[in-house]
Amino acid sequence: MSESYTELRVRTHVVGIERLERLRWRVSVDGRRLSTFCTEARARDAGRLEARRLDFVAGEALQRRGLTRT
Repeated sequence: MSESYTELRVRTHVVGIERLERLRWRVSVDGRRLSTFCTEARARDAGRLEARRLDFVAGEALQRRGLTRT
């Protein structure tokens, strides 16, 4: 990995941020590309938000399964 790539963990997910150009950052969550942004801060925030959204969706799916069994 190059030094223009960083990873951070958000709950159970890995958010990768890669600097493509001076004002262009690419975000991926769990290896899936999400989007590109003009600042690193926005890229980081978007990655964290997507990781939390994925956890929320997974949690809801588990709750629905639990509710349908009762």
